[in-house]
This record gives sequence, structure tokens and C-alpha cells, in this order.
Amino acid sequence: MLLGASRLAAAELPNDPMEPIASARGALTGPLSGAIVVSRDLDGIKRAYVDGVGLRMRGPLPQPDAQSRLQRKLWGWPDDLPYALYTLERVNLPDAIKVLVIVPGRDTPVMRKTWDREETGPYALGFPLLDVDAVDRRMIALGLRRTLPAVNHYELQLRDGTPYPITEASYEIPDATRLVLLSRGGGLPQNGSVDATSGIGGPAYSSLIVEDAAAMEDFFCTVLDFERRTSRDWTIFAPRFRYVTLHARGARTGNLGLVEYAPADRKPGTGIAPRPPNRGIAAWSFPVRSLTTVLARARERGVTIQSTPVVIDDPRFGRVRIASLLAPNGLLVEVYEQR
Repeated sequence: MLLGASRLAAAELPNDPMEPIASARGALTGPLSGAIVVSRDLDGIKRAYVDGVGLRMRGPLPQPDAQSRLQRKLWGWPDDLPYALYTLERVNLPDAIKVLVIVPGRDTPVMRKTWDREETGPYALGFPLLDVDAVDRRMIALGLRRTLPAVNHYELQLRDGTPYPITEASYEIPDATRLVLLSRGGGLPQNGSVDATSGIGGPAYSSLIVEDAAAMEDFFCTVLDFERRTSRDWTIFAPRFRYVTLHARGARTGNLGLVEYAPADRKPGTGIAPRPPNRGIAAWSFPVRSLTTVLARARERGVTIQSTPVVIDDPRFGRVRIASLLAPNGLLVEVYEQR
């Protein structure tokens, strides 16, 4: 049985749907801590993530041959394809998602062909913040294209039906992916830590457009011990879609968003696998208490294991023992123990 909202009566659930349901005590997996972005457009990545929302970029990073061989195994990266590595991080927020940018030495397939919301594939990294309109002005001044004519204002509801305001804006960035800014109003906490000086946090969540949200939910909740906090139809956009949010137990950041459209409303995807060396958001990374347990669960459920554990010095997490799996939609999922 999934560890999620379905296991508890509605009266037992927190009124704020972003609040934890289960305790973090004994949790197998922590919140989303890393993402891999594959891109040839380093200038575009820097404009969006560094100039736009204030992440720090490091690189190109040195890659000893022994480490590179292990990374290629983890990612399924071809031996004849060179690459350079960069990191993006918000240095004063340790729980923000750390991004590894892989720049292939030649063009590789792009996972998505359009920025359309309805197209299947890895979609966005999201940033909680206090003043969307102020950051939006900077994004537009940098030449980034907003996906809607104006910043979007709408309402969501707490579990008791009380409405609360959302301010959101998203932007077209390299490789047909999006960067999303989001602020929760009504005195509610943001969906991730926010830097007190800049008023910007994250990245704190990531989203995928999928054709089978139930299969993805089952994978993350049974193999990685996540919990479902919301599953609702969003009717504020057309066409409507189902949006599922998954969190690590006890976590207040690092959530996963799964968007599923009705078959008639979907736009065909490219068919390009959502993992390296293909371009776009190519992987999610999670800390775990026990790789042995995760891999045993994966094998029991017939999950594809891309790489059994190796020990590397990861540019984002330091020295780790790390393995990689394929989610039901083909997304690469890294799981690691800190050494």
C-alpha cells in the first residue's frame, strides 16, 4: 500500500496540503536534493539560473579519468562523447536542489520539442520566493520569454476549503524546459526555504509531464518511501490536468510534481528518453539511508537498475556511494549514501 494521503482519514491530514503527513523518523529517502541538466546552451543556462534567480555557477570542473568512467556508467553516457561539468547552487541554502549541468561535446537529442505544457517529458525546476513581480521584471529585462502574457494570479484551497492566493510565472529556457517562480500568499509558508536577503529560494521542486502518474507515484512511494500530499484536477488552465505532489516523509522542500493530461489533450512527445545524454532535465537525485534497501525494493518490482553502487566524489554532494535507476517513464534517478 502506498504511504500517502489515501492511508489517512481526511480529518487526520494537515489543513495545508504542503505540510508533512508522516514523520521523517525512519524515512528511507530524503527530499529531492539534486537534478541533472544536459545542455549545449551554457550561456542560456547562465542567463536564466545565475543572472535571473541568483544561483552560483562553478566550472568547468576537473574530471579525473577514473571518476569519468564511473560517471559514464551511472548516466549511461557513451564512451565516445566528451563532456564538461558545471554546478549550480544557492550557497546559503543547504536544502536547495543542487544542479549538475553536463555540456556534451556535440549535439545530442533534445527530449522536448516545444515549451507547451501538454507535451510529455521533463518540464521544470521551481523556485519559491516572496515577490514574483519583482523577479519577473528582471527575467524579462534579461530577454527571457514568459510563457503567459502576464504574471499569473490564481487561488488554491486548503483542505478545509479555505482559498489562498498563488502568484506564479514561468519562462522558456534552453532545451524546451521551463523555469517556474511561485509564491504562496495568505500567510502560508513557501514550498521551500527562501533566502532572507534576496527573497528567493530554491530550486525547491521539479515537475514532469507524464502519461501514467499512478505508475510514477507507485515507484516513488514504494521504492523510495515518498508520500503523496496532493492529487487534484487543475481547472484554472485549459486543458485541465491532474497534478500530483510527492514529498519525502517529513520534508518541507524538494517535492516532485507529476502532471497528467487526459489522452485527448496530450501533445505527442519526442520519444527521446528522459535521461543523459539527451538534452533537458535528465535526472533527479536523492539521499537515502540504505542503498541496499532501495535496490532490493527496485529488484522486487522489476525496476531497471542503470548502475549498481559506485563510490565517487560528486561535484554537488561530496564523497558518496551512488547508484542509478530508471523511473517508469525512463527518467534517470540517482540514489546515494553520504560517505
